[in-house]
Amino acid sequence: MTTDIAVFSDIHANHSALQAAIDYAVARGITNFVLLGDYVTDCPYPQKTMELIYVIKQYFRSYIIRGNREEYLLNYRKSGEGAWKKGSASGALLYTYNNLTDKDFNFFDSLPNYGIYKIKGFSGFEYCHGSPTDTSELLFKEKRNTKKVLSHLKEGVLLHGHNHIQGSYTYRGKTAVNPGSVGLPWYFGGKTQFCILHGNGKTWEEEYVQLDYDRKEILREFGESGICEFAPAWAAVTMHTIRTGVDLNQTVLLRAMRLCEQERGVVRWPNIPEKYWAIALKENFIDLSGKDIPRKEEE
Repeated sequence: MTTDIAVFSDIHANHSALQAAIDYAVARGITNFVLLGDYVTDCPYPQKTMELIYVIKQYFRSYIIRGNREEYLLNYRKSGEGAWKKGSASGALLYTYNNLTDKDFNFFDSLPNYGIYKIKGFSGFEYCHGSPTDTSELLFKEKRNTKKVLSHLKEGVLLHGHNHIQGSYTYRGKTAVNPGSVGLPWYFGGKTQFCILHGNGKTWEEEYVQLDYDRKEILREFGESGICEFAPAWAAVTMHTIRTGVDLNQTVLLRAMRLCEQERGVVRWPNIPEKYWAIALKENFIDLSGKDIPRKEEE
């Protein structure tokens, strides 16, 4: 007895990449899906991604948990809103929040943040977004916290996302599997990334997929959706990640904060003026459409 399961994580509202991943999996005859969270934020038209998530939920056997981005949105709603504002620091979050519905928030609220796959005839595995106890925990290879998490697993395999780095790490017979990011993939030239688990009853073997897809649709939507008006520099650096597979979000954010602190003596997120974001973008050779700025050759 065998089964195949497609594992998607970190979609970040890139519905174009998600559609390509779904099409690929279905063409392979796969009818089982594990979704590891961070479905929205960062890319335009989050409702298009949510429609695809609901299709997976309705027509396939699916195991769905929430990520830290869903928790951000839920917590913002429960806290009474108001802290996010237009601007590159929090504008993309506000844009996403404004484009979701009660159905979406209720769906996020219904999701667990951790699960165990247990089907008769197959060995089990665990799945989460960051770690089994914290959606925002980063599990990097060789790190002490990763070893601690693996040593406490009930099963032999843990599926996790969050850090967008596709690959596996084994410690004392327990394996962490990161499928990579569907929507904001790192490396591989920006190809959408996910994995397929092959189960033979006793063990699970991961197959990593890097799939090229037509990025023109999602990049065009940045311009027409209004997200660039909500978060100009953040949208630019997100488009740059989609184009190249090189993630500079945190680099640009930290530089903008540092510039603000140097000039004003204090910085409090999300109150970071756009001029500092613009400088940070330029220093990293990114223009407002997410393209690389040619570097002048040194004389």
